[in-house]
Amino acid sequence: MFNFITTVRALGDENRVRILMALRLRTLCVCEITTLLGLAASTTSKHLYLLRQARLIESVKKGRWVYYRLPHNPSPSIRTALDWVSSELADSPQIAQDEAALLGITHNTNIHEFLKRKHIQVPADEVDGSEDAYTSVETVSTENNGN
Repeated sequence: MFNFITTVRALGDENRVRILMALRLRTLCVCEITTLLGLAASTTSKHLYLLRQARLIESVKKGRWVYYRLPHNPSPSIRTALDWVSSELADSPQIAQDEAALLGITHNTNIHEFLKRKHIQVPADEVDGSEDAYTSVETVSTENNGN
């Protein structure tokens, strides 16, 4: 019964449902979700926590960044809930607006460039489900110098 109540509560908020619908399209980092929703980072984090607690999403840490996605192997009840949300909101104007907005929202690569200049490892800009992939100025310099 706890799992059912947790799932229903997680689905009971417009912002959390918008997050789920956005994650149908691609894996997103916290900054992208925050930008999409127009909320404070702390509020977005609370929504993500509740969705994770309900097992409606999962997180993947890549270096300093945390990315969120729909679960790869959800339980049958979670799969049913996600399918229900998706089918019910497929024609929603808000979801269509979010999908259009997501085309212009990307992970802030300017932060990556700053960190690279400071010789701090950063995750690759593209999340492809592979193991942690890092790029750093030191690695690039070493490869270019043949050292």
